[in-house]
Amino acid sequence: MVYLRSVIDSPQHLRLALSQTAFFDQADPDEGGFALEVDEPAGGPIVLRVSGDLDMVTAPILAACLDEVVLRGRCAVVDLLPAGFVGCAALAVLADAGTRLREQRSRLTVAAFGPLRHILDDAGIDAVQCCGTLPDAFTAAHTGSASVVELVRPRPGRPAAPRRRPFGARRPTPSIG
Repeated sequence: MVYLRSVIDSPQHLRLALSQTAFFDQADPDEGGFALEVDEPAGGPIVLRVSGDLDMVTAPILAACLDEVVLRGRCAVVDLLPAGFVGCAALAVLADAGTRLREQRSRLTVAAFGPLRHILDDAGIDAVQCCGTLPDAFTAAHTGSASVVELVRPRPGRPAAPRRRPFGARRPTPSIG
């Protein structure tokens, strides 16, 4: 069994399949399409490209890679455009990594199709910036520019998701009077 190699110690490009990780024992034998590619360009954000299903079995693999990115303190882009399915476990991983990167003054951007972008917005995951294309997500992560990002707008007849207060922010005190 081969365990997940560190992004820190690995070469500039790494491709992992589910069969190369410690999580292979938990996988469904019919689930053979999951792969995670890690690109670490010099001076740019680390790009994690996910293909196949990202569910409760495979989400810990993404979490392990994002943990390494957090250790590096670099910005990250998660490309979910080739992903077939993205489950709740993966959304929790993205929210956690986005929050931890934001605390380090880094950012996490995600390239995803419209329906997934709406789910991320509806879930109130404001620590993750969503883009419609990988180049837009890369640019947003690299420069911090929100102008290139196609922001998710509320759907007609549906209110925008409530935004969370930043960690440690005080609640407004009600005025007595």
